[in-house]
Amino acid sequence: MACFATNGEMTVRRDIRTAAHLKTVLNNWAGGHAMIGIRSLAVIAGIVLGTIGMSLEGIAFSQAPPACNSPTGPFCNAVVPPPAGWPGRVFVLNQTYPATAPADSQPWLAFDPTNQPDQYIKAVLAYFYEGNIQPDVEASFDPTLNRVRGWYNAPWQDFGTNGREPIHGLTRERVSRPFELGPQQSRAWNNYAVGFYNALGATTIGRVWADHGNPNPSLGAMPEGTAAAKLLFTTAPASEVPYLQGSPTWNAYIYANPNDPAPKPTSLRSIMQVRLLQIDVAVKDARVGAKTGWVFGTFVYGGGPGGQQGAGWANVAPVGLMWGNDLTQTNLNPAVHMPHVGYQGRLNGPVDNAASSCLSCHSTAEFPAGVMIPPAGADPAPWFRNIQSGVAFDAGRQALDYSLQLAVGLTKVQAIMARGYPPLHRTAGIDADEWLYYPSPGFVDRVRFTDGTIASVQREPAPQ
Repeated sequence: MACFATNGEMTVRRDIRTAAHLKTVLNNWAGGHAMIGIRSLAVIAGIVLGTIGMSLEGIAFSQAPPACNSPTGPFCNAVVPPPAGWPGRVFVLNQTYPATAPADSQPWLAFDPTNQPDQYIKAVLAYFYEGNIQPDVEASFDPTLNRVRGWYNAPWQDFGTNGREPIHGLTRERVSRPFELGPQQSRAWNNYAVGFYNALGATTIGRVWADHGNPNPSLGAMPEGTAAAKLLFTTAPASEVPYLQGSPTWNAYIYANPNDPAPKPTSLRSIMQVRLLQIDVAVKDARVGAKTGWVFGTFVYGGGPGGQQGAGWANVAPVGLMWGNDLTQTNLNPAVHMPHVGYQGRLNGPVDNAASSCLSCHSTAEFPAGVMIPPAGADPAPWFRNIQSGVAFDAGRQALDYSLQLAVGLTKVQAIMARGYPPLHRTAGIDADEWLYYPSPGFVDRVRFTDGTIASVQREPAPQ
C-alpha cells in the first residue's frame, strides 16, 4: 500500500532573489495555470518570502481566487488545469458523500483473510472492478460511469508538486529508484496514483469535511465494511520493466521529465502515458479487530518479474495480504518475486518504501500528522506495533483510522486555501503555530497548529 502522503506539502523555488523576481515568476506561472488563484499565489509567495526574509507588501497578482476549496464552495477537482485545447477527459472529484451508505454486498466476508488470503484479496479486487471497467480504458474508474456502486475521492489532494493532475486526478507518489521494479530498470521513474473509497468510507469523509472551512478529525472513524482502493501508475517503460507489457495506460498531465525526482512547481508538464503498475486495497474487517481491524492487500501488474504475460486490467497478481504488523500476520504470494517487499518481509507494494509496510505507515494516520516511516537511526519497533482501529499512533492525538488521505487534507496550506492568508498585523507569519482570523466584528478564530497541521480552532472575542 503506497505510503507517500506529501500531496499537501508546498514545494517552492529556492532561487528567488527579489520581490520583483518573485512577482514575475508567479505571474508567468499563473498565466499557464488559469485555475491557480491569488490565494494559491499568496501561499507560495508567503512560503518563498518567509524563507528569504521578504514581505508580501507591494506584490499584486492578476488572478481571481478560485471558486473551489473555499469554506462554502465545492472542493477543487485539481488546481492544475489541463493544457489549452485539451480535447479529452478531465477528472471530476466525486464529492457527493452520502450521509448513509446504501445496502451493498461484501463478497470478501465469504473468506477468512488469515487462512484464505488469496480468495479474500481477489474478492476485494472483483468488488472494486465491478462497474469500474469500461470498454474505453481512459473512461475506466470514472465514478460517474459506475452503475453498480458509488466510489468517492478524498478532497484536498490538490496542492504542491505532488497534487492532483487534471486528467485522472493522479497524485505524484514515491519515485521508483533503479532496480526497485526489476533487474532491467536502469533509471529512476516517477509514479502517480488515484484513490477511491466505497460509500461506507465516504460517509466518514463527508462527516469530517461537513464544514469545508473547519474539518472535524474527531469524526474520522471508518465504519465496518469500508473498502478503499488505489490505482498506481508508473512512467517507467516496458523496455525497463518488461512485465508491464500489455498494461492499461492512461493519459496524464504530469511533469515532462519522468526521471526528475524533485520537480518544482514551475517544472514543465506535458500529456504523457502512464502504465498500471500496482493496485492497493484495504478493508475494515472486525474479524481481525483484535489486531488492527484492517486487512491490506497489494497487486502487481503481470505478476512482477518473470510473471505471466497478458493484457488488460485482469492481468494482475497478488503480492500478498496482511492483517497485522507481526511477521506471522503477512501472507506473501510465493508465485510473485519482487525485488523488495516491506520491512523484514512484511507486505508492501513495488512502489512502496522497503523500510515500512502497508499497515505500518497507514497506522500513522492521525491528527496532528504522524511520522510515517521510521527515521534513520530510530528504533523501528514503534512503527510495527498492532494498533487497533480508533487508537492513535501517538498518544494524545486523534486517530484517523488508517486513512492517510484524510490525514493529508489537514495541513497549513489547506487552512490558507480555506480561510485565506491570516492578517499580518495579528499573525507573525505562516511559520507561526497560531493564526488569527476575523470572521465577524468583535470576534476572532484562533487557529492553532501542531507539526504543521490544525490542532484546534477556537472562536473568541477579538483582542483589543
